[in-house]
Amino acid sequence: MPSVAGLRSISLGVLVSVLAAGIPARFGGVAIAGTVDIWSTPNLGSNNKTGTNASVIVSPAWAIPTSSSYEWISYGDTGCNAFVALTGYCTAGPGNPAATTVGGTPTAIFYQTFTLANASSGDLDVWADDTAGVWLDSGTVTAGTGSSGTMEWAANGNLGSNCANAPIGCLAANDAVIPLNLAAGTYTLVIDAYQLVGGSPFGVMYDAVLTDPPPPSAPEPASYMLMALGLGGLGAMIRRRRRT
Repeated sequence: MPSVAGLRSISLGVLVSVLAAGIPARFGGVAIAGTVDIWSTPNLGSNNKTGTNASVIVSPAWAIPTSSSYEWISYGDTGCNAFVALTGYCTAGPGNPAATTVGGTPTAIFYQTFTLANASSGDLDVWADDTAGVWLDSGTVTAGTGSSGTMEWAANGNLGSNCANAPIGCLAANDAVIPLNLAAGTYTLVIDAYQLVGGSPFGVMYDAVLTDPPPPSAPEPASYMLMALGLGGLGAMIRRRRRT
C-alpha cells in the first residue's frame, strides 16, 4: 500500500498533468509555418514584351542559381549566344536587345502575382543584366501597364565589367537582398530590367520564400477551467504540507 508521502507525490503528478493539459496551445505550442514561393521560371509570371517568359542561356559571368527552383529568364532568346574564351565575353546575337538608360524605357518589365493568406516575411534576392528596379504593387497588375506601387530597389546605372557594378547586377555578389514584411493580401512583383550595353546578354533572376504562419488559435473556455483546477489543487497541497 503506498505511503502518505507516496500518495502525495502521485497526487502532485496528476495535478501537474491537469495543469499542463489546461495550458492553451498558443502558449505551449509552436505554429507550423506555411510558405509562399516567388521565383523566376518560364512557367510563372509574365512580361510586357511577349507575355510568356523564357529560359535564357546563362553567361559565364552571371550568378549561378543555388537551387533548381529558379533560373535566369527573359522574354526570348537574349542570353549568351556564343562565349568567346579569349575575350571573356559573349558575342552579340539577333536576340540581344539594344541599349537603353536607367530612367528611360525599360528593356522589359517582368511581373509575378502572389497571394498571402496571413502576414508573411522573407528576403527577396534579385539579379539582372545589366540592372533592374524592383517594385511591389498591392493587387493584380496587368502586364504592359508599367511600374506602379512601392519602389523596393532602384536600378543601378553604373556599369562594371559585365553589368552594373553593384546591386542590382548580374554577378553572384551583386544581387539585391530585399527584406519583405507584408500583410495578408494579393501583391504583384514588378521588375523593370535595363540593358545598358546593346547587343549583350540580357535577363533577370529572382527568388524568395515568404514565411506564412497561421494566426494563433484562441484558447477554449475548457482550457481555462483546467488551468484553474490545476492551480487550485497545487495551492491546496502546498497549504497542507505547510500545516504538517
